Amino acid sequence: MTKEKFLTVRWNNILSLGLGLPTLIYVLFVFSSSLWLKRGGLIGLAVFGALF
Repeated sequence: MTKEKFLTVRWNNILSLGLGLPTLIYVLFVFSSSLWLKRGGLIGLAVFGALF
C-alpha cells in the first residue's frame, strides 16, 4: 500500500471514528450514571483522556 492510498480523507475519517467512538461511548455512559462521582470513574476518564 502506497502512502497516497493510505493517507486519504476516507482513512482519516475511519481512524477518527475508530479512536473517538469508544471514548465517546464511555464518557456518555459514565456521565449518564453515577460512576463519575466515584474515584474510579474519574480515574477511568483521565486514563481514556490520556490515551485518546
